[in-house]
Amino acid sequence: MREDVRTVEPGPLDGEVEAPPSKSLFQRAVAAATLAGGTTLVRASFLCADAEASLRAARALGARVEILPGVVKITGRAGPPGGEIDCGESGLTLRIFAPLAALQDRPVVLSGSGSLFRRPAHMIPPALEALGGACETKGGFPPLRVQGPLRSGRAEVDGRLTSQVLSGLLLALPVCEGESQVLVRELRSKGYVQATLRVLEEFGVRVEADLEAGEFRIPGGQEYSPIEYDLEGDWSGAAFLLVAGALAGRVTVTGLDPGSSQPDRGILEALERAGAKVEVTRDCVRVERDRLEGFTFDAVDRPDLFPPLAVLGAFCRGRTVLKGAGRLRHKESDRAAALAEGLSRLGAEIQVAGDLMILEGRILHGGKARARGDHRIAMALAVAGLSSESPVHIAGASSVTKSYPRFFQDLRSLGGRVV
Repeated sequence: MREDVRTVEPGPLDGEVEAPPSKSLFQRAVAAATLAGGTTLVRASFLCADAEASLRAARALGARVEILPGVVKITGRAGPPGGEIDCGESGLTLRIFAPLAALQDRPVVLSGSGSLFRRPAHMIPPALEALGGACETKGGFPPLRVQGPLRSGRAEVDGRLTSQVLSGLLLALPVCEGESQVLVRELRSKGYVQATLRVLEEFGVRVEADLEAGEFRIPGGQEYSPIEYDLEGDWSGAAFLLVAGALAGRVTVTGLDPGSSQPDRGILEALERAGAKVEVTRDCVRVERDRLEGFTFDAVDRPDLFPPLAVLGAFCRGRTVLKGAGRLRHKESDRAAALAEGLSRLGAEIQVAGDLMILEGRILHGGKARARGDHRIAMALAVAGLSSESPVHIAGASSVTKSYPRFFQDLRSLGGRVV
């Protein structure tokens, strides 16, 4: 992405904004719609780069896609599948569409750009090969070459690094003939698996799941039903806005489901532990600045919360301890190192010790920092600029288009000074 610079100046926020649509749920819904016979309508206010990657994957697998204002029409199995999928920088697209691509008996190459080539893919071949497919990687990383046909059976998946491969199998196996069983070793991010199961249920597909045991039974011969799918707000993206409210004034975010299966809904618990004023209603959350104290939070199963939580902890009085830093090394960047470097440049006292990220709260002086091509690092640095002593200059700020292209626009609408 173009190495542009955005500057966020310190100042108060006070306003209301709609949460960005959940790209995680969007991508799962697109995968399900690709397998459905008929046309599915997915309602989303706007699309990010990762969402567009999943639509390219759908087209490559034979779906017809029409993008209209506020809605995407996906007609599954509408044409012949192609031989290549451009996943962009979307690790989720790569990992959930690889099993779908393996449903056919012709080779498909899944490639992309930028940070995708640093995202681990070594856990995909053993799972597909156990089910009759073939899969080659480049030293355990993309690009992938897969070929089926995938068949029902029994597979084991390593769930320590990601649950996304499991989600791909849960999406693909229901259309195979015969029952399948998937066993997962050390399943992490159970909330994301629950999100996949919820999407499957919406599309009329049954899976028997024991999340604690990591055991899944998938009846075969099922059919996906085309549906109208209203996308809920994204807690991952909204977390930055909510932390901004806790640091710089008062922010209301609409379109959030308090009962959502998205694991990043845990931002509410973290904000309350820090002492922010949090008010939750049926479809919105309001967060207001108050005296903030250091807190401890386990983010092992919700690693995308680390960037906003690190910024929150940097301004809290006393010590903040975040658990789960070990899961940040294989994101769009080495996210633990990126946060430590970026926030240190702005004056934060931060260290990473094994699986822990430890921050000693203080007022940051501001300055220049790099997003490292990582959308969540860019948003974290921007939020830090709201309460620093001087402006924060973010190199590589356009990386926010990966998940939240309207982020800086929304920050301005809340009163933020962004240039």
